[in-house]
Amino acid sequence: MKIAAVQRPFFSYPESYAPLNKKNSMSVPKFQGADIFCFKGNQKQNSSIIPSSNPTDLEVNIEEKTGIVPTETTVKKFKNGETYVNIAGDIRGKDVYLMPATGKNVNDNLMETYLKADAAKRAGADRVIAIMPNFDYARQEKRTEKGEPIAARLNMDLLKTSGVDEIITTDLHTPALEGFASNDMKVVHLESTQLMADYIKSKEIPDLVVVSPDLGGTKRADKLAKALECERAVVYKSRKAHNQATAEDLIGDVEGKNCVLIDDIIDTAGTIAEASKLLKKKGAKDIYVCAAHGLFNGDAMKKLSDAPIKEVVVTNSVPMKADSIDKIKQVDLSLAIAGAMKEISPDLRDNN
Repeated sequence: MKIAAVQRPFFSYPESYAPLNKKNSMSVPKFQGADIFCFKGNQKQNSSIIPSSNPTDLEVNIEEKTGIVPTETTVKKFKNGETYVNIAGDIRGKDVYLMPATGKNVNDNLMETYLKADAAKRAGADRVIAIMPNFDYARQEKRTEKGEPIAARLNMDLLKTSGVDEIITTDLHTPALEGFASNDMKVVHLESTQLMADYIKSKEIPDLVVVSPDLGGTKRADKLAKALECERAVVYKSRKAHNQATAEDLIGDVEGKNCVLIDDIIDTAGTIAEASKLLKKKGAKDIYVCAAHGLFNGDAMKKLSDAPIKEVVVTNSVPMKADSIDKIKQVDLSLAIAGAMKEISPDLRDNN
């Protein structure tokens, strides 16, 4: 049996049948040996992008790689601080992708995402997919003291309640976070390990050792060390308070070797700066840093500038800050995210 797919609908008659009014009948395309004809339609219209209120390079790159023109959307603030959202374009029956909100205030970003998801569902969207490269509140995934919430779980619940059907995220603080999603909400968890490995390989650095800045990141370091085909080491770290870390000892040998510190998030840069100083004391040569999410809050830039670090490589999950220093470089996540979108929405696969 042979199937022919066409871009526009038509009427097909057996040869024995002659239409009563040939003038009003549509011409029949001729396909040799075709038994079944199917109508492809305009598949590009089956997916929409709801842009963020602060578009980033990552967002622009995703749009280019998927071929989707953003839907007209309004986001503004009322005088009392409330967020207002209005989706003006037609999204009924479509897969709607919410671009990551990347304003300065994390809570405002999340509220913008919740409201867009709710608005999209009420406008008739078939599925709502939130693109959240840096999953906010991921580091609050467990209780370490009595009286604390599990904020990561709450965020996942609020996303589902607001109408999100699926999440595309990268380099979760811990993969166990996927278990916080309800059974009817999917999580696509992408990792930037290969991007980082490709970047480091391009620099042709000899005598490499991958180093985890704490015991919790050993699996992440194992993956990068495997991709780079080199040894690994681990820093033993203690934390006196939030955003206050001390590197106390090293498990492994780094003397006379070039090191690559790997972490998921650089926030205030205390952990990375302390680890790099310890590595220098242990005889390390050049020190590179790879991290998925570069938040760079507080005096992070000064700490990194003063630390014995040659280069810091992060993804563009978070836009680069205006006071960025020269040693910070970015690698692009858009190809991986666009690939995930094409797996979710098959109509995107023919675009770019």
